[in-house]
Amino acid sequence: MDKELKKGILEMLVLNFLSQKTFYAYELNKKLNEVVETNESTTYAIFKKLVDKGFCEHFFEESSSGPMRKCYKITSLGREQLNNQKIAWKDISEKVNSLVSE
Repeated sequence: MDKELKKGILEMLVLNFLSQKTFYAYELNKKLNEVVETNESTTYAIFKKLVDKGFCEHFFEESSSGPMRKCYKITSLGREQLNNQKIAWKDISEKVNSLVSE
């Protein structure tokens, strides 16, 4: 899969997962890898990009089994972005599907 396309898909997936609940970084990385194979450095770069754009926030949470956990949650701006991405994804996937099915 093209690297840039994969990054865009991963960003949308992260926002989609975060729209359902708050995740700690490791848990979210694991969840992503169930859908699209990726490495930790790519995933953490996406987390940073989404935080920098204001689409999600991070905070630290106590862990019963060791060091503090870095957690992520979606922002209202992130929810707007996710809705825009879903609309764009639906539009482009319908167009691509119609072209490849001819």
